[in-house]
Amino acid sequence: MAFNAIALLPEVTGAVPNVNDDAEHALFIQQASDAWASGQDPLDFWVPQVELGFPQFLYYQNLPHLVVVVLGKLTFGLISLRTLFDLVRYVLLVGFPLTVFWSMRRLGFSDVAAAIGAAAGSLLGGNHRYGFEYDSYVWRGLGVYTQIFGMHLSFLALAALHRVATRGTGIVVAALVCGALALSHLIYAYMAAITAVVLLLFGLTRANIAGRVLRFGAVGALAGVISAFMWVPFFAQAGYLDVSPYLDRTKYDSFGAPTILGWLASGDLLDHGRLPVLTALLGVGIVAALVTRARLLLLTLVLFVLWLVLYFGRPTLGPLADLLPLHEGLLFHRFIGGVDLFAILLIGAGGAYLWEIARFEVSPRRLAAVAAATAIVFVPVLAERWSYYSDNATWMRITQAAIAADTDLRSVMSALAGQSAGRAYAGLRSNWGDTLDFGIPFRSVRVYNVLTFDRVDAVAPPYRGASLNSDLLFDFNDQDPAQYRLFDVAYVIAPPSATLASGLVPVLSTPKYVLYRAPGGGYAEYAAISRSEAPKSQPEWFESARAWLRGGSATSWEFVRYAYRDSRPIDVPVPIAECPRPAISYQRAQPGRYDVLATCATDSAMVLKVTYHPNWHVTVDGHEVATFMVSPSYLAFALPAGQHFITAEYRSAPVKDSLFFLGAAVALGAIGSRIRLRVPRPRGWRTTIPSLREPILRARDLVLMNESVAGPALAVAIAAVAFLVLAPFTPRIAFNDGLGFDGRVYAWLTQALRGDHSVAVVPPWSFRLVPSAIVALSGLEVKLGFLLLDLLAALGSAWLLYRLLRHYAVSPALSLLAVGWWAVLPLGLRWALYYPVLPDTLGFFLLLALMVCALEGRFVVFGGILVVAALTRENLIALGPFLWLLHVRRDPVGVTLRSLAVGAPAVLVYLAVRFFPVVPPPPDFANWAERYQIDVNLRFVFENIDAHAWRYVLAAPLTLGMFFALPFAWPRRLAGFLRRELHWAYYVAMSFVVALVGGRDDDRYLYVLVPALAVFVFHIAPSSLWRSAWRVVALTALHLAAVRFLWPVGTSEAEYLQYTVSAMSVDRMVALVYFCGALALGGIAIARLDLGALSPARRAKAEASA
Repeated sequence: MAFNAIALLPEVTGAVPNVNDDAEHALFIQQASDAWASGQDPLDFWVPQVELGFPQFLYYQNLPHLVVVVLGKLTFGLISLRTLFDLVRYVLLVGFPLTVFWSMRRLGFSDVAAAIGAAAGSLLGGNHRYGFEYDSYVWRGLGVYTQIFGMHLSFLALAALHRVATRGTGIVVAALVCGALALSHLIYAYMAAITAVVLLLFGLTRANIAGRVLRFGAVGALAGVISAFMWVPFFAQAGYLDVSPYLDRTKYDSFGAPTILGWLASGDLLDHGRLPVLTALLGVGIVAALVTRARLLLLTLVLFVLWLVLYFGRPTLGPLADLLPLHEGLLFHRFIGGVDLFAILLIGAGGAYLWEIARFEVSPRRLAAVAAATAIVFVPVLAERWSYYSDNATWMRITQAAIAADTDLRSVMSALAGQSAGRAYAGLRSNWGDTLDFGIPFRSVRVYNVLTFDRVDAVAPPYRGASLNSDLLFDFNDQDPAQYRLFDVAYVIAPPSATLASGLVPVLSTPKYVLYRAPGGGYAEYAAISRSEAPKSQPEWFESARAWLRGGSATSWEFVRYAYRDSRPIDVPVPIAECPRPAISYQRAQPGRYDVLATCATDSAMVLKVTYHPNWHVTVDGHEVATFMVSPSYLAFALPAGQHFITAEYRSAPVKDSLFFLGAAVALGAIGSRIRLRVPRPRGWRTTIPSLREPILRARDLVLMNESVAGPALAVAIAAVAFLVLAPFTPRIAFNDGLGFDGRVYAWLTQALRGDHSVAVVPPWSFRLVPSAIVALSGLEVKLGFLLLDLLAALGSAWLLYRLLRHYAVSPALSLLAVGWWAVLPLGLRWALYYPVLPDTLGFFLLLALMVCALEGRFVVFGGILVVAALTRENLIALGPFLWLLHVRRDPVGVTLRSLAVGAPAVLVYLAVRFFPVVPPPPDFANWAERYQIDVNLRFVFENIDAHAWRYVLAAPLTLGMFFALPFAWPRRLAGFLRRELHWAYYVAMSFVVALVGGRDDDRYLYVLVPALAVFVFHIAPSSLWRSAWRVVALTALHLAAVRFLWPVGTSEAEYLQYTVSAMSVDRMVALVYFCGALALGGIAIARLDLGALSPARRAKAEASA
C-alpha cells in the first residue's frame, strides 16, 4: 500500500485533461452536480457536451459518480469535484489490498494467503486488457473509473455470498453489496450472478437445497429491488443505447483459447513485460488445490477455470455463447475481471502453500532466508510497476506543461467562451484533428479532449459511444458546408494550414490555431421530412442513417422519419414540406432544455439537433405535441403555421425515481432489520433526569488540570467548529475564475514559481513569495492549495491567540471565548472561505507568532519568523519596534542591539527580493516603490474621494464588532494600560498608519488590530463583567449581530464589493453605521451597567459577600 500510495500520488496532484474514459467520468460528475444544484434529477439528466447529447445516467452505472457528487455537497463545494474525483480514485486504488485481505480472510484463507493475495492484487501487469491491473485506471491507462468500484465490490460480494452458501447467514449484507455492485458496474454484477450460481451448486445436497435456494433467492430479490432504478429503465429502453459496429470485434467476442492460454503460459496475462512471478504463484496455487483438495481451494480453482473458459469468448465457445443471458450485447473481453479475481485468490493460496512447506521443513534461520528470498522475487514485479507509474507521472507532467505553455489555445478558448451557443469542432482522429497534439512526443491529449475537459458542446470523437449518433460523427465531412449546419457546428478550431469548407469566417487567428465561425444554423431549424422508414433493428437503422448522411441529403435539407422502436401511433403524415421563409427570433439552450420562438407561414416540421430519445417532451404554446426520430437520429415534431413558442425538455424516465425511493426504503429496512435495540421496561423509564452540573464541573476541572494541552486543543476545536458552521453559508467568489482581484495575481505567481514563464507578475505582489511558494510546492490546484493553507493557518492562529491571552493571565474560559469571537469575524475564517487566494490568513498567523515570541522573549525565533513574514506581508516588518519597546526598559543597550540583530535579516531579505527579484517583473516595469502609490492613497483619505476618509475611520468599527466597541467602556483603564505597555500603543498607532498609506483595503489592514483589542477587552475589563453569565451571553449575541454572522454573501464582483467597507456603497455604509453604532452602545451599556445601583438588595448582598 505504501508503494502504491507513493507511486500513484501524481494522480491527485494535478488536474490534467484525459485522453481516456476518465474524461467522460469527470464530465458526468460535474453535470450531475449541476443537475442537483438546479433542481433536475441527478439520477437521469441530459449531457449535451458529447455525442450530440445523451442521457448518460439512464444507461450507465452511476453510483461511483454520485459518490463524488455527494462528497462535493458534504465538503460544501470547498474542494473541486475534479479533485474529489481524483482523490476517490486514489484512495480506492491504494486501499484495494485491504479489500482483498479482508475478503480472503472472510472466505477462510489464512493470514499468509490473504496477505500475499492482497499484495499481488495491486501488482498485476496485464498490458491494458481491462482487467484488475492498474493500467486500467491510471491517467495513461484506460480510465475505467467505475470498474474500480466493481473490483472492490466483487471481492466483497464473493465473500458475502460464500458466507450465505456455507453458513446460511449474512443475507442482508450480501444483498446490499450485490445491489451496490449492480449500481457500480453492470458487467461485474452479471459476473457476480454467474458466480453466485456456482456457489449455490457447489456442495448442494438434498438436505440443504431448499435453504440455499431460498437464501440466494432472497439475496437476488433484495439486490434486484435495491438496484431496480438502474436496470429496469436500462432494459426498458436499451434499444436507444448504441451497439457500435466500429468497436473492435475482440471487445464483443474476446480472443479465443489459443491466444489467451498462450498469454497465460508465457506469463503475459498477469506479468506482462517482466518475470512471471505472479504466474508462477498462480501455478503453485493450482497445484495446491489439486494436491490438498481443500474445499475452498477447489471451489476457487473451479471458478477460475470457469471464468477462463468464458473469457475465451465466441471464437472458442461458438454457439454455446448464445446460452448465456443477454448474450447479444455481452462484451466477452471484460470477463478477464473474473479471471483476475480468482487468480488473485489462487496466487495467495500458492504463496501460502510454499510458506507452509518452508515452515515445516527448514530451520528458523532458513525460514528467514526463505522470507528474504520471497521478497527478492517480488523485486522485478515492483520494478516493472514503478517504471510504469514513473512513465505515467512523466507523461502527465509533460502533457500538463505542454497545455499550460500553449498560450495560443488559451486565447482561442477564451474567445470561444465569449461566443453565443453552438457546438465546436477541433477535428477528428482521422484528419487534421490528430495533429493538434501540443507537440507532445507520445500519444496524448488533443485539442478536442480539452473541449471535453472544459465542458464545451462539441462534435468530437466519442469516448464510450453511447448515443445512436456517436458512430455517425466519424462521417462528419468538414469540407461540406451543409454538414456544419446539420451538426450545428458553429465554431471550428483548426490549424492555419487546414483546408475547410467555404463560408467559415475567422474570429481569432494565432500562430497555431484559427478560431472560425461556421454556418451552424442553431440548435433548432425548420426542415422537410421527405419519407418514412421502419428499421427493424439497430444495425438496419444505422445503415440507413449512414447512407442518408453520405448521400448528401443534408444539402437539400430533407430528413427521413424513422419509426424505430416506437409503439406510439404518430398522426403526422409524411412528407412534410420545408418552411419557405422560416424565422427563428429566439433560441435558448440549457442542459436538457431548449426554448425557441419560431414563425412560419405554412405547416412544417422542426428538427432539434440533439439525439432522439423518447424521454424528450415538446410543448408548443404550452401544449405537448408528438415527437419522432428523424435522420441521423434527431428529435423532430410537426408545427402548424404561425408563430409559436416551443419548449423541448428532457424528463427523467417515469419509473426511475419511484424505483429509487423503493430501493432506498428496502435498503434502509434491510439495514434496520440488523439493528437490535434493547429497550428497557416501562418502569425503568421513570427515572429522574440526571443533573449536568457535576459532569460539567468534572470536565472543567479536568481541563484546568491539563490546561497546557487541553486549552490550545479546545481553541483549535472552536475554530474548526466555526469553520464548519460558516462553510455552508459562505460561497467562494466567482468572478475572475474564483480568484478575485489580488487572488488572480497570486495565482499567476504560483504558476511562475512552478516554472510557467508565460505569466507576468508585477510588484509588490511578486515579493510576497511564501504563500504562493507553499502552494506551488504542494502541487495542488491553486484555489484548493490556498484554501488548505488558510485553514491550517487559521487553526494555528486560534492556538496562538489563546496563548497570547494566557500570557496576560486571562482565564482559560475567557481566552476560549475570545477565540470564538475572533473566529466569526468577517475578515477571519469567513474571509478565508470567501476569498481564499490571498496571503492574509497566513499573515495573521505570522503576526500572532511574532507577538507571542516577543512577549515570551524569544528573540532568535522572532527573527526567523520575521524573515518569513517579510516575504508574506511586508507590513509585518513593523513588528520590530514592538519587540524593542517591550523589552527596552530592562536593558536599553543590550535589547537595542539584539533587536537590531534579529531584525536585520528580515530587512535584508525585504530589500533583496526587490533588487534581485525571484520572479522578474515585466520588461516595461520601472520602479517597484511607485507601485505602492502612497501619495494616491493619502490623497484618497485626505480629500475624502469616494468617502474614503469615512471608510478609513469606520473600517474597524464596522468589522470588528465588540472587540472594537468594548474598550471604550473603560477609557481610563485603557489609557493607563497603554502608558504602561508602550508596545501596544505603538502597535495600534502603527496599524492605523499602515492602513493609511498601504492602500484602500482598510478592512484588511485594520483587521490586524484584533490581538491588541482582544487584550484590551479580556485583560483590562473589570473581572465582575465576565463573572456575569447573562452579560457574557448578551455581549456575545451583540458581537454576532455586529459582525453580521451568517449574513448571506454573493459571489459576483458587485456582490463582493458590498462585503467590504472599503468598497461598499455609501448608503450601505451609512446603514451599517447606524446598526453597528446601536449595537456598540448597547454593548458599552451592558459592560458599564451596575446592577447594584438598580437594586439595593443586590448591592447589600454583594457587599456582604465581599
